Amino acid sequence: MTNKAADGPASLYGGVSLGLGVVGLVCLALYTFGVAPLAFVLGPLAVTFGILGLVSRINRAKSAAGLLAGLVPTALLLLLPFGVAPL
Repeated sequence: MTNKAADGPASLYGGVSLGLGVVGLVCLALYTFGVAPLAFVLGPLAVTFGILGLVSRINRAKSAAGLLAGLVPTALLLLLPFGVAPL
């Protein structure tokens, strides 16, 4: 017997959030190669999916890690024009 709550699309929020967050962090690390705009897109998406995953209460650890991994590039890229982020 399967659990219907774990079979739905909400079970993917944690993994998607973590994946997008890690790719956003890698793009941020490759800032000098001009892929920072991709990190600026992937970071908020990771945050969004991380929040949805935490609300759905499925894969909460992955959702929290993805939320954190998405917040880092988003915050650093938002603070960069003000000279706060040391990139």
